[in-house]
Amino acid sequence: SYLGPFNKVFRDKLTKVSFLNDATERKLPGTKGLDIAAMLVDSSTTGEWNLQGLPTDDLSIQNGILTTRASRYPLMVDPQGQGLSWIRSKESENGVKETSFQDKGFRVKLEQCMEGGLPMLLANVENELDPVLDPVLDKSFIKKGKKLFVNVSDKVMDYDPNFQLFFITRLPNPSFSP
Repeated sequence: SYLGPFNKVFRDKLTKVSFLNDATERKLPGTKGLDIAAMLVDSSTTGEWNLQGLPTDDLSIQNGILTTRASRYPLMVDPQGQGLSWIRSKESENGVKETSFQDKGFRVKLEQCMEGGLPMLLANVENELDPVLDPVLDKSFIKKGKKLFVNVSDKVMDYDPNFQLFFITRLPNPSFSP
């Protein structure tokens, strides 16, 4: 996940040169020629992703792994729109709701998705996220019995752990504040 922001050339340099040299110097045991992506996801899953529109190159497969396995909600830097069409296709059977911060029904869709455990796709994200999402992004959940709740804009909303949130920006080099 630390390699997520980098391009293929830099990812390869870090994993195949810097990391390997460091591991060798420290005499750490390891598998020669290890394919990290193949270790993390099987070929049937990547084949399914490819059918859903994810490109077949190594970088895209790595990005698919980061997107589906992240413990946080992923931000996809997607100037060409490939990630957007992949998520639309991948999550269509799960009832994905697509919205943006400019959508007047944004908060209603957020509440529906969180309560129903549905995926939510926030497209056309610019350089700032709506602060209303802060408690969701921080995972500031309130547990009452077996149910989870989150306080969004002074309203306590149900939260289903199956809820997924995807951020997509077309900006090639976005700059978000911490």
